[in-house]
Amino acid sequence: MKYIQLAFGLMRRRWLFTLVLIIEIAALLILTNTMYSTAAAKQMVYEPYRDILSENGVVVDATSLDIMECYNEEIAPFLEVYPDKKSVIAFLEKRLAGDVKIHYSDSLSFWKQTGPLSAMYRDKGNSLTYYLVEPDILSRMHYPLSCGRYPSIDRNENGEIEIIVSGGTDASLDSVYDTPAGKMRVVGILTDSTYKPVGSDIDRTGMELGVDRDSIFNIVLPFDSQTNLGGPFAIAAKGVFPENGDGYNIMANSIWFVSYGDNISDEDFAANTEYLNTVGTVQYGQTLATMAQETQRQINDIYYRMMPIIITAVIMVLSGLIGSVAIATLRQTRTFSIFFLCGCRKRESLYIIGAETGITIIIASAFAAICIVVMKLAGFESSALEIRQSICRMTMR
Repeated sequence: MKYIQLAFGLMRRRWLFTLVLIIEIAALLILTNTMYSTAAAKQMVYEPYRDILSENGVVVDATSLDIMECYNEEIAPFLEVYPDKKSVIAFLEKRLAGDVKIHYSDSLSFWKQTGPLSAMYRDKGNSLTYYLVEPDILSRMHYPLSCGRYPSIDRNENGEIEIIVSGGTDASLDSVYDTPAGKMRVVGILTDSTYKPVGSDIDRTGMELGVDRDSIFNIVLPFDSQTNLGGPFAIAAKGVFPENGDGYNIMANSIWFVSYGDNISDEDFAANTEYLNTVGTVQYGQTLATMAQETQRQINDIYYRMMPIIITAVIMVLSGLIGSVAIATLRQTRTFSIFFLCGCRKRESLYIIGAETGITIIIASAFAAICIVVMKLAGFESSALEIRQSICRMTMR
């Protein structure tokens, strides 16, 4: 304790220099936290789809089926009344060569406004967009929740369907809604800044066609209820809702991960991909493997781009810290001489200097933590996903 008291006394004598050093260390910690949280957010988005992207196959954009545009004669019968994409998917799993499995999410829509409703400007009072995702994907999702938990893949003991909702709705935790598809209970609410699961949308803003490859971040899109004008959504397990019934519809979304199996030959791989291009769109030369590679490259580029800045900052801060210790020791020779005359030895002098350094780092760490919390409370965190998306786009160039 005595070393700490003496260290505080020394720090008060040169408070301005100590303050500058604390600010430098805090800035370094905030910068490091930004890099880590950015990379961690990208890993969080990638993780639910990592296993799928490790398989042999391609990504298909079947949006054209929604407007019944398909010139494949084998697919045309499924589009005569409405785009029955689930029947198309079942047909393709049998038609294509190999052990084919098509991964996709469903979209639930009610005929009348029911359930949780949007509270956002553009679509206030409208029903939400429902993403019904595969149970394996749902179990790997870790988008931050402001409260509650993730939904079960089955109905709960009361026979209710469990859902989580984004920000921007009129729902509250544990709200129960009686809908044509059954009773739904809100068991979790996502934070204002979050991501949407893979659905029917692709964002290639800023990408050069035919040059830049797709990553998972092109189809798992950010959503922020503080900056968006509309579009709140709910997430539930695929299969927990009954199939199409009176008052609602369940349709397959348009982004499909098509796995050909482990034993597919190069010829069959090419033939399958060519056939899928008659049903939807497969980006030329892109596969599940290329998407996984591009996703990992963009995550790594966060470190590659930010690490030199952090290393430079570390060198500057350490130089300042070492210099301050040296200058303090030289300028306070008289003080340490008095300590020596009072019985303080060299080892104890080092303890005092170490205590001063430790106190400086502790104060800087606390200051950095307070700054991060204040930034979140002040709304700076609401733009974090946009910043991370900008970093992702920069790494694609």
